[in-house]
Amino acid sequence: MKKVKNVIIFSDSHDWHSNQLKKELKKLKCNVFCLTLNDCFIKTNSKNNIFIPGFSKNLPDGCFIRTIGKGTFQQITRRLTILHVLKKLKVVLFNNVNCIEKTTDKSMTTFLLSHNKINTPDTWVPEKLIEAKKILKKLKKKKLHGIWKPLFGSQGKGLKIIKNNKLKKNKEQVYYLQKLEDIKIKSERKWQDFRILVCNNKVIASMIRENKKKITNIGQGGKPFSFNPSEEIKEISIKASKLVNADYAGIDLIKDKYGNFKVIEINSIPAWKALQKTTNKNIAFILAKTFVTKLK
Repeated sequence: MKKVKNVIIFSDSHDWHSNQLKKELKKLKCNVFCLTLNDCFIKTNSKNNIFIPGFSKNLPDGCFIRTIGKGTFQQITRRLTILHVLKKLKVVLFNNVNCIEKTTDKSMTTFLLSHNKINTPDTWVPEKLIEAKKILKKLKKKKLHGIWKPLFGSQGKGLKIIKNNKLKKNKEQVYYLQKLEDIKIKSERKWQDFRILVCNNKVIASMIRENKKKITNIGQGGKPFSFNPSEEIKEISIKASKLVNADYAGIDLIKDKYGNFKVIEINSIPAWKALQKTTNKNIAFILAKTFVTKLK
């Protein structure tokens, strides 16, 4: 008889995704604990030097990381430390903390993509506003626009198309700028990009995101449509996922004016509610099963 595994789903808000995972993990004979990373803390006078609710004597077999949660720089650093500690204690993390760190910081993601010859939009990440404005001015001379993104962010929140060099100083004083690949579907007057979900180095789901606005994220009003990715898209997406050693990842791509696909982002804690509407595959089951097979 197989030993029952004790696993944690870490999320700051246990929503539809957590419920789907919990249901599938229970089918796979797991005891499931739904916690947030701020529930845990370093406790040096305890057995494993860490406090985890429900685990005073033993450690979990594995942790499925759904979200890190919003917070100050110190809070985020502390939560990542919890994941590093769990890794040190040989608890299986899905995804690994190193993968999460590489992809949470968009500047590191873009560096890794470019450095490893994976097509990605031209990107600049200065701290000085004067440098950011120089970059935008050069783009404007070429009749191009830039897009500003928060260095740490998701769901398209805070994204801005920068026109006429109108970039204001922000409190973070970091300017993550990309050349906007301004490709519109002329026949439909819509913009689109692509989300590919990779798990265990295989494409398990894919969708086109379309919007009447230039920002196509589902959280910003984009609509999901099913499509069969080409071998080229599959190859690029799997290569991007392998680059950060992801157990699972959402790869965002866009097509430029020459028809080349470019990776915009690698998401190491991707949502899949919209994707699930475009496929008959049970995405939560695939993810849960892959996770459980990694447990000792």
